[in-house]
Amino acid sequence: MTHDDAVIISPPARPPRGEPVFVPRATTVVVVAALGVCVLVNAALLADRLLLDRAAAGSDAALVRKDQVVTLTGLSHVAFVLTGVVFLRWLWQMRVNAEALAPGGHRMRRGWTTGAWLIPLAGFVLPKRIINDIWAASSPPGRPRRTSVLLTSWWLLFVAAQLLASPTATGDPAATETAGAALWVLAGALCIGVVLRLASMQRTRLRG
Repeated sequence: MTHDDAVIISPPARPPRGEPVFVPRATTVVVVAALGVCVLVNAALLADRLLLDRAAAGSDAALVRKDQVVTLTGLSHVAFVLTGVVFLRWLWQMRVNAEALAPGGHRMRRGWTTGAWLIPLAGFVLPKRIINDIWAASSPPGRPRRTSVLLTSWWLLFVAAQLLASPTATGDPAATETAGAALWVLAGALCIGVVLRLASMQRTRLRG
């Protein structure tokens, strides 16, 4: 365990502000369901993009696929925003719980749990730093680690998908959008794993 991994783990205690400490089952289910919708929408978008690439230019099949791609692209944006809202609500409660589990194990104030995602460029780094601390606080006593293969893999795919979706992304637009849809599918699937794993770890810790 490196110095950066060292986290003081305490028995569960109520945070100073008096918030309830619990793993929100309903919110966890909603987040997983929302992520599942994102994965399915992007998987459908990916399939239609691949079929569009194979369709003859100007054919009826190409026109139909193009309309479907436009519709699914819009749906993917809506799903992303709605999922982001419920995910951040869930993550806030995870941070509250983590403060009870490791009061001195957080390098950033709680407000950054939501605010860090909104800062250009820094949003690629700061949210992961916060989640790392939550992960460490939720880890089994004696084995606190600020990251895992699952967590890091999800974050790298999530950042890569955002970079491809950026207006500054270069290359063939169609190929970029196809690759982006593939990355969102993978990132969404791994995020489901992160949510379920973190919820499970905290549930175990809070039960003592």
